Amino acid sequence: MDINLLKDLTILYVEDEQILQQEVSQNLEPFVKEILLANNGEMGLKIFKSHQEKIDLIISDVMMPKMDGITMVDAIRTLDTDIPVIYATAFNDSKYLLKTIQQSVSSYIIKPIDIELLIEAIEKASVYVQNKKLKQQLIEYNSVLEKRVALKTQELEKQNAILNEMIYKDLLTELPNRQALLKDLQDKEQTIVLVIDLDAFKNINDLYGEDIGNDVLLQVTKLLRTYTQTYPDYKLYKIGPDEFVFIKHAVFNKEECLSKVDSLLTTIRNSRIFIKEHDLWINISVTIGISINQALPLSTADIALRRAKEKKLSFYIFDESENLHKEYEDDLKWSRIIVRAVEEDLVVPYYQPIVDTQENIIKYEALMRIEVEGEVYAPYYFLDISKKIKLYTLLEKKMIEKVFARVSQESIYVNINVSIDDVTNVEFITFIEQKLQEYKIGKYITFEFLEDEKIFNYDDLTTFISLVKSYGCKLAIDDFGSGYSNFAHIVNLNVDYIKLDASLVKNIDKDRNAYIVVSAINNYVHALGLVSVAEFVHSKEVFEILKDIGIDLFQGYYFSEPKR
Repeated sequence: MDINLLKDLTILYVEDEQILQQEVSQNLEPFVKEILLANNGEMGLKIFKSHQEKIDLIISDVMMPKMDGITMVDAIRTLDTDIPVIYATAFNDSKYLLKTIQQSVSSYIIKPIDIELLIEAIEKASVYVQNKKLKQQLIEYNSVLEKRVALKTQELEKQNAILNEMIYKDLLTELPNRQALLKDLQDKEQTIVLVIDLDAFKNINDLYGEDIGNDVLLQVTKLLRTYTQTYPDYKLYKIGPDEFVFIKHAVFNKEECLSKVDSLLTTIRNSRIFIKEHDLWINISVTIGISINQALPLSTADIALRRAKEKKLSFYIFDESENLHKEYEDDLKWSRIIVRAVEEDLVVPYYQPIVDTQENIIKYEALMRIEVEGEVYAPYYFLDISKKIKLYTLLEKKMIEKVFARVSQESIYVNINVSIDDVTNVEFITFIEQKLQEYKIGKYITFEFLEDEKIFNYDDLTTFISLVKSYGCKLAIDDFGSGYSNFAHIVNLNVDYIKLDASLVKNIDKDRNAYIVVSAINNYVHALGLVSVAEFVHSKEVFEILKDIGIDLFQGYYFSEPKR
């Protein structure tokens, strides 16, 4: 018997026999917190109504004047359906016994009352009382947690909104950036795009330093904004270190376009930038690539910009026939290399280490390369073409097969890149599952995927995640913060690692805004219970800053280049 369970109980004892009531209450008082006494059911009901919040248990006679115990308990049960009841009575009529059973009472004690038996009955009932109190405590604690979670969610949503705003803005000029431009260009059939490149801007940076270079960019931004005031239907973006873009969604003719470009060039030529620190005026010039109503407006404007530089012109309008010929030649060249790589098994995994704060190697990222006659080619050269000629999946399979074989031999932890196209490809998913079953190395594998603008339906992605997770694999989101990152959906994806985009990391030792963004993302990642990984760590200074921020893992040429 554990009488300690009784010490916190408050008992309502209803008994019309005064001597018995006094005797029983005196015997119980040492063991319980408090005993409230009533001489009949009517008084017992009144006391219960007055002290319901603290009464844990009722002990009652059955037959009493004014109101019997059964009637009293029925009335009390309308107020508290779960209150434990122990009947103590000398009346041994089966019909009353049946009524008490129907009330689901805890115990039935026959008079004369055996105190030891009564305490045992109270002890049994007290277990229910303790459980009830514990349940109430859990409800209250859960309510507190829900409030805390709601407050944390509000904080994360505010932080998410700030991060989203920053990701779609150039940190220096606060103009919409490349990600914002790509978003605005989606599904627009009639668009003019002007890519504006500052000539010899690198020389300004090298000669006067980055601070002066930034000042020049800010003054150029101010100058270009005056153009949007003259032509408010144009929208201005900054998409690179020294590149700006104007776009307008409309049907254009060549003459109108040339008129606007001439006006822009005249505005720039007639402007000079003053460098106060050196008491120096700088004349700026630009080269402009133009795309008018093309299917790929930004890409074709970039091609036009290259043509303008090659021909040493102030501007150039994209010429589709010229581009298609060169594109065909490039496609043919890389198609031959890719076919040969598949046929001769020339796909080779390169491995770049991922380290912790002490520079201990924790795992590796496997990176695809093609080796042909002593030349090593990164996916930058062949990835798009391989998808066009439908050989990308074969390259990926060969890559993964070799990685799995090495992992099974050396028990190293490896990250493997997969695309959204991969996780929606039934053939590829079947291949992955077969290899995971064959090699049984799931716990060593982390799949990285880009959380980009191509994700419209998360069902396929979550299905893939669930599948590989069932084999012990982990998941990482790559290039997070590059501009497409969807913070709201990240919460719902069962991932383990968030890899920060290189564009945020590489200049963090010089760019205060990059420091702020990385710190905010890292806090966001840790608030979700995930692990942060910084890519493109290229110097000790950058490494130390990232450690100070609290990044968990690191990757980059500072530690090692990718190797076989």
